[in-house]
Order: sequence, then structure tokens, then C-alpha cells
Amino acid sequence: MRQCAIIFEIVLICFCLSCASVANLPGGPKDETPPAIDEEKTTKNYQTNFTDREIIVTVDEWIKLDDPINRVLISPPLEKRADIKLKGKSVIVTFDEEEVLREDATYTINFGEAILDITEGNAMKNYAFVFSTGDKIDSLSIRGTLLDAFTDEPIEEATVMVYETTEDSIVFKEKPFYATRSAEDGSFTINNMKGGAFKIVAVKDENLNYLYDPTSETIAFLSNQLTVGSDSLPPITMRLSLEEPDPFIEDRDTSEWNKAIFTYNRIPHGVAVTYDNPDGSLFIDRKDKTVEIWADPTSRSAWNIYFTDTLQSVSDTFRLRRNGPKADVEKMKRLTRIAPSGHPNDPFYFCFDRPIHSFDTTYMRTYASDSSLAQLPRMRILDSLPMCLLLDENWRPDSTYRLTLLPGSLIDIFNLKNDTLALTMPIGNNERFGNIILNIDGLDSTYSYIIELLIKEKVQLGFSIGRVSQFKRTFSKLKPGTYQLRITEDTNNNGRWDPANYLKDVQPEKIISTDIEQLRANWDVDVNYKWNES
Repeated sequence: MRQCAIIFEIVLICFCLSCASVANLPGGPKDETPPAIDEEKTTKNYQTNFTDREIIVTVDEWIKLDDPINRVLISPPLEKRADIKLKGKSVIVTFDEEEVLREDATYTINFGEAILDITEGNAMKNYAFVFSTGDKIDSLSIRGTLLDAFTDEPIEEATVMVYETTEDSIVFKEKPFYATRSAEDGSFTINNMKGGAFKIVAVKDENLNYLYDPTSETIAFLSNQLTVGSDSLPPITMRLSLEEPDPFIEDRDTSEWNKAIFTYNRIPHGVAVTYDNPDGSLFIDRKDKTVEIWADPTSRSAWNIYFTDTLQSVSDTFRLRRNGPKADVEKMKRLTRIAPSGHPNDPFYFCFDRPIHSFDTTYMRTYASDSSLAQLPRMRILDSLPMCLLLDENWRPDSTYRLTLLPGSLIDIFNLKNDTLALTMPIGNNERFGNIILNIDGLDSTYSYIIELLIKEKVQLGFSIGRVSQFKRTFSKLKPGTYQLRITEDTNNNGRWDPANYLKDVQPEKIISTDIEQLRANWDVDVNYKWNES
């Protein structure tokens, strides 16, 4: 028994020691070494006249495979998706039995960051397996950067596609001859290319089908073919944008009293709204994607509205019929449409959810900061936006006015009177505002430009300038803040930024944004910008 006990203790100690030997010691150095290729167990790279249907990539440690469908890129793209699986320390790529590889083509299988070690997740970055179905490995390359056309930010994981044909429709129906994806900084490289002239297109290929789907994917392209030869090429810069679809009416709502709301698939730039002469007044209000049409409630007849896309010469006709008022018609509500500056010399605006027909000042009261009755400001209904009331006065600096609108102060288009409304008008002083002195040189005098000042991506001031080579202006009465200058080269003079149009070979309009020194109260900030150096 004693001998058995001794043997048991020895076995137990050995077992404990063996367990301790495989454990990671706490506090040891972190493994930051990515997996390395085991050349002896890996299919030989850079083979010519390659005919194998299976490729084995073996590394020196246990690994895991991360999202191979998205991270492993085979160029030229295959017609059938290859099977990519993990077996031990090996990644096995198997071509579909129906896949026919191109003749005399150099193929690249780029594993990106799909192969990671199993402990710390260190990636074996951008390992590429290259082979040729012909008797040589092509060795030319192109490189470049993909940027967002509007923000100028780098585009990651966009697909750069290279075609041998110049046919425009090729991007919609055939996979490219070469392809790669952009890195986090927007950079891309395509290696092992043959010489020749190629069509270059980049898309944010959301469904990974190596085709361009214009309704959902951004695109960039070179207008001319790129000739790849023995000489090294400078980097390519391409800017992606989402093509603007043709406008169409997605929804019509005529449920409200003599009001029709037409909702478009996008902001209906270039869509003109005309109508048969009704037997009363009519008001058209455009808000983002909607066109709201208000008819005079005394109208007794139906009449046509015509929506015409002036660029496409496409019309949509709708016959508007008279609606009667509902029993529970709500009184007008206040909406924010025009933000006042609060400067003593600027007007205030109060806007509502429907056009104002008239107002009566006998039902209005204005109170100063000390609650004393003050003189009513001058006021009028805006001709360009009759939903808004403009109030103008030599306001007292550093004060707050209150305007009380008693029932009957406002009468809307339906002859309904308002409920009591209390409105406040905070007024600053001149010292609380600042000035930006803007000087822009190097403009192309053959183009128009859109100039905008923004705070946190929200436009504070915007306008277009004519065809000049230099522009200088002082913008006063600006609220303190960190402004951004945005300049758009308006090549077609339509007053807005336009994205690319692939089939028309139109590149996105050039746009730049630059930060401005913070504007403080009662300060001047000088901004000098050279457009031709951007």
C-alpha cells in the first residue's frame, strides 16, 4: 500500500507540472508577431502555366480566418465564388469545378487581413498569392487614392475595377479584368498588371458583385483611358459620389383641406411647377423633398398641376380637386423656417405651418425687457415665403422683447384666426458679434462659384458669385464660433454642387472645405485662400 501511495503522489506531481508548463505566465510580453508563411507546406507562389484547382497557404502557428468573403480578393474576379476554408494551420482556396480561368492571365489572391493568429488576433497583412495561366508573370502596376467627392475624406473598402474595353456599359454587365480594394487611408495598388490601355472605375461595391449599381453605390472614374507601360505612372486620385437619380414623385397626399403634398425621391432641383389658372390664389412651398401646394378655399373647380423636369423634359400631371374642411381643423402652428441673427439692426421672423392671408396689429402687444408696453415693430408678410411674418425695428441692444398675438392677430389662407401666441425676441449688441474678412484668389473666371460659411457642417451664410478671378468681401454681424469656409466650383452655373454622372462623362464638381480661425465677439478674422493651389 505504501508503494502504491508513493507512485500515486509521483503521478500527481507530474500531472500538475505538465499542466503548469502549458499555461501562459501572467505579466509576460504580449505576442505582437503576425503569422508567417511556412514555405515548405505552402503551394509554390509565382508559378506560371498554373493549372491547379486548389491552393494551400500554411503558416507557422494556429490561426483563424476572418470574413474571407469580404477580405480575400481575387483578381481578375472569378465567375464562381471560390471556396475558402480553414484546416489546422492552413487556408485552402478551391476553385469551383465549373470555373474557367482566363488564358495568359496573371491572377492575384490577396488575403488582406483575413488571416489572424488565434491568440492575439495579429493579422498577416496583405499576403498575396500570384500565379499565371500563361508562361509569364505580369509585373506592371498602378496606385492611387480614393476620396469622397463632397467631403474629401478617404474612402475605405471601395473596389477599384480595371477593364480592357472602353465600352461604357461594361461596368453594368461584366466583371473587371483587374480589381482591388482601397485601404483605410483610401490608398490602393494593383500589381501584376500587363501593359495596355485600360478603363479605370471605382465603386463602393456594397453587394460585392463587381458591377456598378447606380441607385445605391458611389462611383469614381477616369474620363480617359490609362495607358500602363514600362514607365512608372504617377498616383491616381479619384473622387467618389452618388449619382443623382432622375426625380420622380414617390407619394401624393391630398387629405388635407385644399392642400396637396407631393414627395419626391430627392430634392426636386430643376423641376418646374406650373398649373392651369384656378379661380383663386395659389401658393407653392418647396421644403427639401416635398412640394406643398395650397389652394384658395373659395375655389370650386378642379384644375391641373404640371411638374416638369426641365433637364429631362419629362412631365407629370395631377388634377387637384377641392377638399372641404374637416370638422377638427387645427389652428396655425409656429414653425422655424428662418433663424434670426439677434443683431440690433436685423429683423426677426416668425413662420407658421400655412400661408398668412392678413394680420391685424390691433390684436398685437409688444413688451420690453422691463415688461412695459413698447411700440409695435414694423411688420409685413414675406412675398417669397408668405408663411412668415417679418418684424423690423431699431431694437434696443441687450434686451428681450415679447410679442403677444391675441386671437384675430393673424388670419390664414383658410380664413382661420390664431389662438393666443407668445413670442420672444432676444437682442444682443454690436460687441457680441464679429466680422470675417474673406479674400479668395486664383479663381477661374470662366466658372461661377458657391461660397458658404458653416458652423459644425450647418450653413450659416451662402451665396453665388459671378465669373471673377478674385473675390473679397467683409461679412459682418456674425455670431462667434468656429467657422468653416466651403467653396464649390459651379461649372454648370445652377447654384448647387453636382455629383458625377458616369454615362455623361461628367466629373463631380470640385469642392473644398477649410477651417477658419475661431471668430470671437467683437473680433475681425482675416481669411486669405488661393483656390488654384487647392
